[in-house]
Amino acid sequence: MSANDNRDNPKGTPQDGVHFDLSNIRKKDLTVAELSAVTKLQEEIEKRDGKKTTFEEAMAEWVQNVQQAWLHKKMREDNEAQKKEIERHKWIESQKAGRDIGEKEAIQDWVNKYAPVWRKERESLQKNGWDVIHVIVGIEQGLHMRPSSTLASIAGSFKCQVYVHRDGMEVSNFTLEGKSYLNVKSLMGLLTLGAIKNDKLEFIASGVQAKQCLEAMGEFVSGGNKDYIITN
Repeated sequence: MSANDNRDNPKGTPQDGVHFDLSNIRKKDLTVAELSAVTKLQEEIEKRDGKKTTFEEAMAEWVQNVQQAWLHKKMREDNEAQKKEIERHKWIESQKAGRDIGEKEAIQDWVNKYAPVWRKERESLQKNGWDVIHVIVGIEQGLHMRPSSTLASIAGSFKCQVYVHRDGMEVSNFTLEGKSYLNVKSLMGLLTLGAIKNDKLEFIASGVQAKQCLEAMGEFVSGGNKDYIITN
């Protein structure tokens, strides 16, 4: 087992003198935009410190030093983007009506018809730089020690952040919109997943080699059965 496996231990032993409550870190239900912000910070910390940093460590620093300013910036950017959408909607509907429908009517109409869809798309994994794949476990023995070791090695060979979700999983590195996720590059984490044959797993990845990583993992976890791989 490598040093990286110990550092990514989802059970959360503090490393290198870093002490914080990992249980509270994992209880925070992240949005996709927050997840992207934390993983970006994680990469920046690794470049700054010249060593591997766990998601929990990056999350702790993000909450303490970055979150408030990030939230203000995101709110401003969201409001500006929403304003542009409403202005566009006002122009289109005014053209259809043959009159200027006015700002108040445009806002009300856009909010009623398009706001939920706009928000959902803006906060989606894909919109925030994440690729997603769902895979049915085709390995006869499931993800026991040897397949888990192979999967962690596959994930570790690509330049990306990659995580896995299984319904009912008890151990995780973070929660995203009510769903728990584990770092696939951590063998120790994967061994807690308890995935057996025919379980459905969701993998998410972000980074320059995210797509290649998901393809390789899907091929392995599915046991080579393309029918067991669902991309979206």
